[in-house]
Amino acid sequence: MNNILAGCLLALLIVAFAREALEAKSITFAYQTPTLTSTLPLIVGMDLGFFAAEGLEVKPVFITGGPTAIAALIGGDVDYTLVAGVPAVRAIAQGAPLTIVSGCQPYIDYTLIGAKGVTTLNDLKGKVVGVTGAGGIAEFASVEGLAKKGLVRDRDYKILYGVGNSPARAQALEAGRIQASPFSFMEKLELERKGFPVLFDIGQVMPRFPFVVILSSRRKTEADPEGATALLRGLKRSMELLKTDKEKVIAAAVRKGTFGDPGTIRKVVEHFSDLYSVSITKEDIEALIIAARIEAEAKLRGKSPRPKPLRQEGV
Repeated sequence: MNNILAGCLLALLIVAFAREALEAKSITFAYQTPTLTSTLPLIVGMDLGFFAAEGLEVKPVFITGGPTAIAALIGGDVDYTLVAGVPAVRAIAQGAPLTIVSGCQPYIDYTLIGAKGVTTLNDLKGKVVGVTGAGGIAEFASVEGLAKKGLVRDRDYKILYGVGNSPARAQALEAGRIQASPFSFMEKLELERKGFPVLFDIGQVMPRFPFVVILSSRRKTEADPEGATALLRGLKRSMELLKTDKEKVIAAAVRKGTFGDPGTIRKVVEHFSDLYSVSITKEDIEALIIAARIEAEAKLRGKSPRPKPLRQEGV
């Protein structure tokens, strides 16, 4: 009798799990940077079951570049994406049918690294800061961060465009073509090991800036508001675990075997665990709008050092 009862209970559990699996809502979630810093809440939610508990099956999709990910959203190829806040706002302002679902990383993940011998901000006066291109988030972070430190662009230092990606900028530092450049936390760790000095953490002087947000299409959020809510609940639980049980998160990331050595993983988790948040405020959006406006002006600056004033009627 007990064996029959146990068998029936097991059968019921199997049916229940099968039904739950069948009813799990599948969503595709794009990301552009395969580093632990940018994907940590997503990985925790998937690997530790927070999304599954909300009835979601999250399928991560790696897409190179924010513009490509945004195009995939508009085309319906993915449901959500992690993307930098400034291009998200810029796309919406240009008429893209998108919506910012939530925040994710309200912290600018850039540190200004100096060339060897440039160890203080005073050493940077009269020198050159290299960035990838005009109007990018790296330029915005560098200029605004240095302004918070009392250094004014074109008075105290110059910006050099077109230096290239992170490895190219590191080579430019080594060669003396530039004397400083912004790098992400992971890149900072590597450059520090090579003897490059840290000038300052830009994120610390520009707090509460929505550096990375979660973006979706209006079509998706209007058709499935419950799914969006469930996704945010899962992410929020992931972020809470990052704050309360770092060791569990570190162990899970180490088990994946794709994010470097355990020491580096520990540094990333300890540095970022308190910095993630799904909340986003009106003030955050206004900060992004201002940044996007500065970005547009910077692109004009990059194309023409002395743009002509707009013509006025009757003048």
